[in-house]
Amino acid sequence: MKRIVLLIFFFGMVGFLSACGSSDVSPEAGQNLAVMKGCSACHTVDKTPKIGPSWVGLYGSQVELEDGSFVTADEAYLIESTKEPNAKIVRGYTKGSMPAISLTKDELNAIVAYIKSVK
Repeated sequence: MKRIVLLIFFFGMVGFLSACGSSDVSPEAGQNLAVMKGCSACHTVDKTPKIGPSWVGLYGSQVELEDGSFVTADEAYLIESTKEPNAKIVRGYTKGSMPAISLTKDELNAIVAYIKSVK
């Protein structure tokens, strides 16, 4: 009987620790983070103009920058724009209007997954 109880405890702890170490990088997690971190205060998912560019159809699109060049809104661009918001300014938007936001790698990946899903 003690062995069974110990085995149940052991496998329960393994499951618990695995769940604690896992991260959710789903679009749903990204959507929740966008609300919690304040992203949705400036970026929309319905093309309504706000302080920052809309996320509707953003992923994979060509984005015109202030200097007249274009960049593809891929994962690298979205990550850079979140970590260093003034690195590349989208035409029509103001440098300095987006604050640098501290996100973990998993949080950043979840927000990128969310942006990818917004069509």
